[in-house]
Amino acid sequence: MIKNIIDTNMIENCEGQLSLFGGDIESSVGEWVSTHGPELTFDEIAERIGRLIVMDMSTESHKWYQIVQVEKIFTYEDGTRRLIYYSGKRQRGLVDERYLTWGSVHAYRIPNEEDL
Repeated sequence: MIKNIIDTNMIENCEGQLSLFGGDIESSVGEWVSTHGPELTFDEIAERIGRLIVMDMSTESHKWYQIVQVEKIFTYEDGTRRLIYYSGKRQRGLVDERYLTWGSVHAYRIPNEEDL
């Protein structure tokens, strides 16, 4: 089960969504991620089974990040690897290694995770 790690002092209600940042979301999210958690390689993610990471789920029109739990790394017979993560939903999320390696998907370490 993913722990509730959001400090209630940081939460602002934004029309039914929770926001950690308020104001200028474009610069705030990127700034928070770059200063609070370094980007992870696929090998680093593979070492974090059972731990939490931040996944960049942004689209062209909407910037957003999601805290997920690394559930397992599945390796196909041809050596291709896939991250399987849990985000609190019934169906697990899947990301192939090539998307993280080529930079179209980004994942970040949560700082001070031991404090959660």
